[in-house]
Amino acid sequence: MNYLAPFNVAFAGLTHGKHTFLLEVNEDFFACFEHSEVRKGNLRLELLLDKQNSMLELNFSIKGFVELQCDVCLEDYQQPLDVSKRLFVKFGETFEEQTDEIVLIPFGETHFDIAQFVYEYIHLGLPMRHIHAQTSDGTPGCNPAQLEKMKQYMTKKGSGTTDSNTSPWNALKGLKFED
Repeated sequence: MNYLAPFNVAFAGLTHGKHTFLLEVNEDFFACFEHSEVRKGNLRLELLLDKQNSMLELNFSIKGFVELQCDVCLEDYQQPLDVSKRLFVKFGETFEEQTDEIVLIPFGETHFDIAQFVYEYIHLGLPMRHIHAQTSDGTPGCNPAQLEKMKQYMTKKGSGTTDSNTSPWNALKGLKFED
């Protein structure tokens, strides 16, 4: 089954004016992209298509959550997402992305595939650091057992009592350079 088929929006038979499309974005969608940072999610895409004589205006509203791996404790967590983007589709001789917001498609096209744009908008909406949200009392939302293990590891390694034979710089001491 082609899970991306609903994202190939047919605009040829539509009247001029505004049209709304509602689509679900979930793990089947993300599985279609090989190196996706997101594997699971439950998002709702509301696409408002405004068909005009010479172009299409697409307004994307993506809301829901995606499942990410926490950078601190390495456990999965749900990251809320609320993304709004706009794309102008103009007609020309060939397919061409002029800017981040303007795309040219050939005159004879009857469909426009938005799957790649939805994928990119979702990834651009992700925070730089993937971490659990803090709890209501201000403590980190990460797994406390995992944080404790990391704390024990950091105190053992960071105590300044490293063996000089295990230093990674020792491998460079034996290098000799010709003058």
